[in-house]
Amino acid sequence: AKAQIYCTHYGVLYNWYAVNTSNVCPLGWHVPTDTEWTILENYLIANGYNYDDTYTDNKIAKALASKSGWTLSSTAGAVGNTDYPAKRNVTGFTALAGGVRYIIEDFPFVDIGVYGNWWSATGSSTINAWNRNLGYERYNVFRNNRSKKHGLSVRCIKD
Repeated sequence: AKAQIYCTHYGVLYNWYAVNTSNVCPLGWHVPTDTEWTILENYLIANGYNYDDTYTDNKIAKALASKSGWTLSSTAGAVGNTDYPAKRNVTGFTALAGGVRYIIEDFPFVDIGVYGNWWSATGSSTINAWNRNLGYERYNVFRNNRSKKHGLSVRCIKD
């Protein structure tokens, strides 16, 4: 029952092996590569999506994150802070804090409301793959390397 409630709000969390099958996105769409995530980040930075209207450094998380559902933070420009209201989800990406599903049975769903994690289609080693992470207390999109066995969210893009 908890898993069904979770999926209704956040969607399915996939391990990277499922992502790598190319069956998680509809026809004509795909899971973005690590390079495609970087292209999005660089575009947003260069085009005024940083919370503080600068054009350098990665301060774009607020522009991608849903306006609700995040743990509150007092850090300036952070996803969980309600400051800079004009920048909140200005991209329409509506990133949700769906957390992560670890492979440990007693600890399956964690960090709901705290972090959102999205796979890339790019493996970084035989056991890990690149993903992107938003956190309630951070203003940046974080490039992360996680075990391919963990469950993360997926965002599809058009071919």
